[in-house]
Amino acid sequence: MTSKKLSRIIEWKGVVKEQMSLEMRQTRERLQVEMNKLDGMKVKLAENIETMDEIYSRGTLDTGRLELLSNYVIYLDKRIKEQEKKISDILAEVELKQSALRDAYREERVFEILRDRIAGEELREKQSLEQKELDFNTITRKADK
Repeated sequence: MTSKKLSRIIEWKGVVKEQMSLEMRQTRERLQVEMNKLDGMKVKLAENIETMDEIYSRGTLDTGRLELLSNYVIYLDKRIKEQEKKISDILAEVELKQSALRDAYREERVFEILRDRIAGEELREKQSLEQKELDFNTITRKADK
């Protein structure tokens, strides 16, 4: 394989790596959005629990309102668990993408090292051929004299 072919492979690997980086950023942004949603749900849950505590502490039983708040708290708790599962899935996706991105960086670096070695060998071969030509020309000039 020549250094030119390896350069094209490295270029392609770079494009793939950039695409993977973009996907990684998008996944992290999605994770942040979902985490913000979860934080909002937790705030609402805490507010509703606090409201229920206030109603209990007043001593006046507004059963209709308490039932409504209780149902909403149960609903929020269920949504929070679903959101936590969603975040867990996205975190697993982020970890997979990070691993793939690390591998892509490693692969690109391996090909760069290989290209540099081959380019060095090609240069040495070219220099060797040039030296042989110079030696041949020197010998033939001496023989012609």
